[in-house]
Amino acid sequence: MCGIFGVINSKEKIDEGRVIAARDIIAHRGPDDLGIFISPDKTTALAHRRLSILDLSSAAHQPMTTDDRYTIVFNGEIYNYQELKKRLTTHISQVKSSSDTEVLLDLYADYGSDCISMLRGMFAFAIWDDKEKTLFAARDRFGIKPFYFLNNGNEFIFSSELKAIKYYKDNLTPSMEGIDAFLRTGSIPAPLTIYNEVSSLLPGHLLEIDCHPERSLPAVAGRRISIKNYWSFNDLFEESYKSSIENSKLNIKNSKLVYDTDAKKKIRAALLDSVQAHMVSDVEVGAFLSGGIDSTAIVSLMRQVGQEKIKTINISFPESKLDEAKYARKASDFYNTSNYEYNLTEHDVIAELDNIFFSMEQPTIDGINTYFVSKAARDLGLDVVLSGVGGDELFGGYPSFRNIPKLKKIMGLPLAQFALKSSLPLIKNRLPAKAIEYFKNPMQPDSEYKLFRGLFTNAELKSLGWNFESETTNVKRQMNTMNGSSSAQSALPCALSDLQYVSMMESTHYMRNQLLRDSDVFSMAHSLELRVPFVDHILYNNVLPYLDSGFDKIHPKKMLIDAVGDLPREITHRPKMGFTFPFEEWVKRGFLKEVIFENLDEIKSVLGINYQDINFESLHWSRLWALFVLSRFV
Repeated sequence: MCGIFGVINSKEKIDEGRVIAARDIIAHRGPDDLGIFISPDKTTALAHRRLSILDLSSAAHQPMTTDDRYTIVFNGEIYNYQELKKRLTTHISQVKSSSDTEVLLDLYADYGSDCISMLRGMFAFAIWDDKEKTLFAARDRFGIKPFYFLNNGNEFIFSSELKAIKYYKDNLTPSMEGIDAFLRTGSIPAPLTIYNEVSSLLPGHLLEIDCHPERSLPAVAGRRISIKNYWSFNDLFEESYKSSIENSKLNIKNSKLVYDTDAKKKIRAALLDSVQAHMVSDVEVGAFLSGGIDSTAIVSLMRQVGQEKIKTINISFPESKLDEAKYARKASDFYNTSNYEYNLTEHDVIAELDNIFFSMEQPTIDGINTYFVSKAARDLGLDVVLSGVGGDELFGGYPSFRNIPKLKKIMGLPLAQFALKSSLPLIKNRLPAKAIEYFKNPMQPDSEYKLFRGLFTNAELKSLGWNFESETTNVKRQMNTMNGSSSAQSALPCALSDLQYVSMMESTHYMRNQLLRDSDVFSMAHSLELRVPFVDHILYNNVLPYLDSGFDKIHPKKMLIDAVGDLPREITHRPKMGFTFPFEEWVKRGFLKEVIFENLDEIKSVLGINYQDINFESLHWSRLWALFVLSRFV
């Protein structure tokens, strides 16, 4: 796990000192080693900060070059790199390290862009071909690792974090599109960022730049740039569909795979395989342990694949009803882990706010929990931890899996729509804003999902004085949905079930844009590598086909519980709380409320928000927190 930074300049020679300074802005992503590559003609620079996880020796130093031609900067882990090493052809005898970086670089030298389909892991990397004067970059399928870039015609700049690009350019302007998206969803979805000039490469995409003078196009300042989609979430369903048709041994009913004994074995094997793959490391691997089903399942599976000693970390909130510490202790005792409990207070959060926002980089209403549990893990001496992120999206753990199909079924009835339109004027004053907006437009694309995951509604934003909308916003939002929206279902060989649709939406929106992004920035803020075994395309491919027949409304994650096999009843039958902080208490009644009110006026002039018309006491805490977060970025 590392930090990468790079520049291609078609008009000026690279200033090495500026590149080094930008690289070191993200030194927290790689405190163990550093490096820089400057092309012979001084037009291209690749820089790297390293957190040593695989091959701790200098042989794995980056930037890494092979054949005196290809140079790579790589952030992430390729979990199947040992297997891929066997597929090397011309470079197998030249391997000098035991790192996944060298295997990835040699794979590209052997197979070119086709190597992407071979990779299992989390990654964002760039490879410069000094002979052909091309740059090849790619981001992993789910978007676990970030890749930001700026292209202004003369320069192409990329980085693992926005702050390095901002340092290098220093004249970036706030994106109204990004702010609008944040106000509506609580995060900024790729390809948008908080800056007009910077984009986020979409998950499952690759980027190629051709700088060769004999092939270049003057219209783009000496460079040809292309961005391609090499994988989408829909691929999971296509693969599953083909498998169900071709394998006559599978138990199929009404065109869906039946969750039976064989299915349980298949899912269990896939879970063990994913956790085993995510354990590859030359340093100790620990785990977050909130006391919920997902994190406890990860710890259990670590035990089952042979990990004898496990360090676990949980956060405790003394005197709060949201304190899950007792469940984490029970899970730790059950699996005999060495557990570290980090007691966190409201004053601790307030004291760390400046550091939190520096790490955050762009607005999000989530992730502070990851900041503190990562800090605790690093204090414990860990470099790598496993997290349960993705368990809800894959195994149906959110209320949306129960409620969205129910709503879609009810609202599909003409009588229900008629009754709703007739009664809405009478009941609208009793309904939350999101419910009113949904019932006004129940047939809008993804309207049910917005009901559960939206932040501010159109009506609420207008009442705040926020009326921003543009063609650019609509275009970029369409780009964001290309890997997972209801409109994409028509391209599939079979229609998605309602549950599969919810899984796709949760995975490609909330998980991708919020959970995974926040997990990356807040763990790396403490030089900690956070791995997510549930977010694995091979595991998804083995679970999603059984989601319909294996889903239990009373115990939504029954398939996960069955597959793990030894989860304590106190964990599986406890109320679902989620890994969250007591923010409602702090924002509405605590000391944090005072801090928030002192800062809200800072965004009034920028956004034109009319605070005089807002009843802050009735405003949901998440919206109040969102406005406060936004005030730190405008």
